[in-house]
This record gives sequence, structure tokens and C-alpha cells, in this order.
Amino acid sequence: MLPLNPNQVKPLFQEALSLQSKGQLDAAEQRYRTILGVAPKLVEAHFQLGRIAAARRNFDEALAHLARARDLKPSEPAIWQQMAEVLAAAADPARTRGFLQQAKSARLDPKLLLALQQRLAPRKGSSKIEIGTARPQDIQQAIDLLRKGRPAEAEARVRALLTQHPKLPILFNILGGALGAQGKAAGARAAYETALKLDPAYGEARDAYGRLLLKEGDLDGAVAAFRRVLRDLPDYAPALGNLGLALCAKGEADAGVVALRHALKSDPRQPEIRLALGANLVATRDAPEAVEILREALAQGDDRPIVHVRLAEALGRAGARDEALAEFDAALARAPDWAEAHAARAVYLQSLGEFEAAEQGFRKAIALDPGNGEHYRTFGATYRFAADDPLLAQMERYFDDPSISDASRMQFGFALARAMEQIKAHDRVFTYLRPANDLMSKRYPFDMAARARTVAGTRAAFAGTDFAARRIEGATDYAPIFVTGMPRSGTTLVEQILASHSQVTGLGEVGFAVPLISRAMLTPDGKDYLPFDALGDEVIRGFGEEIAAHLRARAPDTPRATDKSIQTYMLMGAIRLAMPRARFVLVRRDPRDLLFSIYKNYFREGTHTYAYDLATLGRYYRLFEEMVDFWREKLPGGFHEIQYEDLVANPEEETRKLLAACALDWEDQCLSFHENRRQVSTLSVHQVRQPLYASSMAAWKRYEKELAPLIEALGDLV
Repeated sequence: MLPLNPNQVKPLFQEALSLQSKGQLDAAEQRYRTILGVAPKLVEAHFQLGRIAAARRNFDEALAHLARARDLKPSEPAIWQQMAEVLAAAADPARTRGFLQQAKSARLDPKLLLALQQRLAPRKGSSKIEIGTARPQDIQQAIDLLRKGRPAEAEARVRALLTQHPKLPILFNILGGALGAQGKAAGARAAYETALKLDPAYGEARDAYGRLLLKEGDLDGAVAAFRRVLRDLPDYAPALGNLGLALCAKGEADAGVVALRHALKSDPRQPEIRLALGANLVATRDAPEAVEILREALAQGDDRPIVHVRLAEALGRAGARDEALAEFDAALARAPDWAEAHAARAVYLQSLGEFEAAEQGFRKAIALDPGNGEHYRTFGATYRFAADDPLLAQMERYFDDPSISDASRMQFGFALARAMEQIKAHDRVFTYLRPANDLMSKRYPFDMAARARTVAGTRAAFAGTDFAARRIEGATDYAPIFVTGMPRSGTTLVEQILASHSQVTGLGEVGFAVPLISRAMLTPDGKDYLPFDALGDEVIRGFGEEIAAHLRARAPDTPRATDKSIQTYMLMGAIRLAMPRARFVLVRRDPRDLLFSIYKNYFREGTHTYAYDLATLGRYYRLFEEMVDFWREKLPGGFHEIQYEDLVANPEEETRKLLAACALDWEDQCLSFHENRRQVSTLSVHQVRQPLYASSMAAWKRYEKELAPLIEALGDLV
């Protein structure tokens, strides 16, 4: 590069600022350093390099640049404030004390000095840590070793200190962190439990203990630990964030997102919490907010590849195809050998129906991370294995390998069961399918009694409502189409047919209407439902307006939209009152085929937790039938029922009935639904790209012996 002319400094600085705002930190840093080569005393360049280093959590480098900027311009408030932010993030008491002393000596504006002192005061919610007679520098040395990635040395240092101070909680907390960092989970657990026995109010130790439990898969224990911290320290941001992570991992995504939002509000500069919030907003189908949250992460300097991947997924959900692919490319440019990025991009290409391009990505991910069963399982959604496929033998070796994690073995199990069906090795399907489901059931136990109470409570809440007589004046005239039913019943297929109509946009599983109404119906303690008639017309009218606005924002180009949310069948009457012109389609299928299909498929962890035990599946389906029977009685003619087997056998006849029930004119392209290129993100990603076929019907008969607990639980329903 030619030497920089001083006249070029200003435009180059503006270019660097622009790159920095877009999250391109490496390129911005290079330009700032070029500027300093010709203008070494340019305060703004040192300041921005400090911000970049802080975004990377390289606190030593950040403070060095900021100190240089402060020395050049000692009265600039922004520099002092940025240094305070870095020190708050670094949590280094010694340097904080030195900084505050320097601030006092600098004769700053009293308001600025007060603001710095308040920012660096012990955070509300942080528990007081006792160190007894131990020397602070000895404890700090152990902490520093742990922070520098030297856990074995930290462990040795702490054990030496424990010979002199055997009942000091902070030492056991540090020991727990050191052992956990070395993979010694049992020892770490014992250390944290000792710290908490010595000091039950030790919030930091209990939070660390909860993180260990979360990592080890004890989700209930982790949630309990974080909630105990927050009982004593309601504003403790780390525990708020960790509670959100644990709830999301449990499948309680709505509650998890609330906790993550609170954590981020309490402390906006938490990159992991911001990332988790963005990712889980995608999971809860609020892609626009996820995009906003993740773009803010990049603007704050968090330019990690994982942020670009999660932003790509959010953009994909929001329908921004080109932007999504650009973010995947940005992630891979930064980490070309990162298997997860290749796999995530391939999953997105699958959803677009670009299966050949997706295959290349999956094979790259498998080559880079061959022991990760998830890559094979997601690849298998659109790839057909042959009996002599080398990947098949590779999967079998990993499944039998005792050293792989339960999580990966579970993924291999689902992948292998699917492959065995494809190669017609039907006698080996349950060899892999049963262990995979058992592992998921162990991780996410399902409370059937709670589900029965939910169904009974919902029915009781609507029992007194006369849906034939009640009308809501001024209700919205928006007319969405709600497609509902059990998973794997054919709801994606029906939505694909409807979305092929020129007047309809298919939105997939929106997941907005049911939570909106359910929250309003809950009693204050959250344990039961209010009678629906207790909600006034204004409230119900508001439901319709909110749902309409939510759907219209996502489907601005057509007068109609579909929402394929599974749980809509629970509240059909309420939605019908709020949106009188809405249409409802309930998709049905032989329960033996339906439930076997659920059992052999993997759902996002923490969702559909009833799916992993055959008897539980049968009982869950009986509750589904109870709810449908209830609405048949309360809403006669209020929804159109379509039988999957009839649709396959007589596609034109059933499609004509479907369109008529949805107040749509006939259009020939609805019979060519498999040619529709819309994004599909469900397990049916491959099936909806194919013409109708009957090979999946009565598939349960091949496994009648293995499915005996399911068939017994279904009883008279079959």
C-alpha cells in the first residue's frame, strides 16, 4: 500500500467508521492503524481502536488505546465514559480503584465524576463476598489463572489456599470453575455445593452452579438454581440471562425470551445474552425483532461468525433471501472451516427447495465434524440413503461408539432409523429409533396430567359461551386461513396447496394467536383459565385486530394468509369470534400412521415433548380428539375437516372442497403445489416439493408389534 497522504486521513477515517458500524471490525481496525501511521496523535483513532478491542473483550488492549486517547485529550468525557464501560465489563477491582483515583485527580466535571463512580459501583444484585483472613492478591491470582484459560493451575492454587482457609466459600466457587473448565463435572458440582452449604446466599456461586447444571443437561436443576439467585438478588443480570437460556433449552421459549429481555435491559452489553435472545426470537417466530437484535449486536462490534449465522437464520425467516445468504457468506468468510455454519446454510437451502446446493453444504459439514449426528439427521431430511452408502456405515460406527455424547447418539439414532426405512431394513428401524426416543424422553419428560388439566380447563372456560348467538361489533374483516391439526397429519401439505393460490401467502407456523388469547384467559396465579365470557367485547375485538395486524405485516402482498400453527385447534371458537371471516381447516390422518410418523421424527428440542414415548403419544391423541369433539359440538360447521388419506386418493376433489371452504375460487396451480418455491421450514420440507404419493399410508402395519403400547393407548379410536 502506498504511504498515506495527510489529506487522505479524513475520508479514510469516515470509511473506517462505516466499516465499524457494519460490524466489519478487522477491516476497520486496519484502516485506523494505517491512519495512526501518519497521524499517531489522532485521538479519535485511538478511541475507536479501544472500542473495537472492547467489543472483542480484549480488555487490556482496549484500556491501552483508551488511555492513550485520554492522555492526548484528558478532558473529553466520552473517553472516560468508555474506559468505565470497559472496566465494568472486565470486573477488575484493582484497576477500577486506580481508574477512579485518576478520575478524582483529573479535576473532571463533578457530574461526570459522579457518573463514573455510579457506573463502577458494585452492581445492584451482587452479593457480598467474604474472604476471611485470606490475602486478596492470592485469591485474585487464582481468578486470573482461571480467566487466562489455565484451569489446572487455578485448581492447584486454590487447593493450596484451602489448606489454610478450608471454610472459605469463594475458594470453593473458584475451584468449581476450575474443575468445570477441565471437564471434571462431578468435582465441580461438589465444589459449588460446598460453597453454597457454607454460604446459601452466595449468588455468584449459585449462578455458576446453575451454569454447570445447564451444561450437564440438568435443566430443572439449573432453572431452580437461577430462580433461587433471583429470589435473593432480583436485579442480578447474569442470573436473569442464564435463566432465560435454561428456560429456552427446556422448551419454554416464551418465558425464556422474557427473561433474556430483562437481562439485556439490565445490562445491554452482554453479547451472549443478545445472541441467545436473537436466536430464540427466531425459534418463537418473531423474526423481525430477531433481525433487529442481531444487527444491534454487529453494530456493537460483536462480529463473531455465530452472530452472522443467527442473523442469516432470522433474515431467512423474515423472507429476506439474498440478505440471509449474504450473512451466511459473511460467517463462512470469517470461519471457512466451521461445520455449523455450513450446516446452517444447508438447512436454509433445504427450506428453499435447493436440495443439490444443500447437499454440498451438508457434506462439507460432515467432513469437518464427522462425529456430530445432527449433520446427518438434517441432511437425511432430503437425502435418500442406499444400502452401500459409506455415510450409512459411518453413522453406525458413531452410534455404537461409547465415547460420543447422548445428544449426538440421539441424533444418529433418528438419522439411522430413517435410513433403515429407506433401504427397507424394517427389522432394524426400532434398533435405532427406540434408543433415540428414550434419550429424548429422558431429557424432556412430559407431564401428561398437566396436559389433561389444560384441555379440561380450556373446555370448561368455553363451556358457557354461546358461539351461535354472540357477536363482536366492529370485529376485523380480515380473513386469514388457520390450518391446524396434529404434527405430521398433513398440515404443511394443505398449507402448500392453499399458498399456491394467487390470493394467499403461506406464513407457516406463526404461533401468535394462541399465546395472545391464552395469556388473557389465565387467572392471576397462572394455574387456571377464566370463563371466556368474562372477557368483554373490546378485549375480544382487540384480539382480532392484533392478530390481523401481525399477519398483514407478514403478508402485505396478498389479501389472504395462512397460519399453520399446530395448537390453533385449542382456541378455534375464541379466534372465530375475534375474526368472524377467518376460516379454519383441521387436517386429520389415521392416528397409527400419524403418531408413528411423530415418533420417528425429531422435533426442535424442548418442543412436542409428548412425542418420545409410544403410550404417551396415544394418550395425548385422545386428548386431541376430546378437544376436537368439543368444538364440533360448540361450533357446528365452524371448521372444515380434511382427511389426509382422502386428499391423496382424490386430490382434485378434495382440493376443490378445501378452496370452497376457504372462500377461494378454483385455480389450477393449486394442484401443482409441489412446484411452489415458497420457503418451507417444517419436517415436510421434502414431501411438499413432490407430487402426492400414497407410500406413507398404512406404514404402521410393518411395525405393529413394536407399536403395541401406542395402539393399546389409542383403544377404541382405532
